[in-house]
Amino acid sequence: MEIGLAETIRALRGELAQAMADGEGQPVRLRVESVKLDVQVAVTASAEAQGGVKFWVLTAGGKATEGTTATHTVSLELTAETAEGGTVLTHSGRATPVED
Repeated sequence: MEIGLAETIRALRGELAQAMADGEGQPVRLRVESVKLDVQVAVTASAEAQGGVKFWVLTAGGKATEGTTATHTVSLELTAETAEGGTVLTHSGRATPVED
């Protein structure tokens, strides 16, 4: 199963959006300032009509088998922000202190 790097980032974006929605009404507010993503990717060269280079995220236990494939670790440092450029919060209200 081949999972593209863009698809992986798209899924991460969806997970962060879901975390924001799930945090509504919760007593603790969390701010996402940055996200570090380390992935193992297979880089393949294609001789097809459209050709080019593709980055495929390797799944657990996955390994590349083609002769034109190289594997690399890619580290991405992403800054999370809203569509308007604001801070990503997983809650929109006030934090409530927890008492012992």
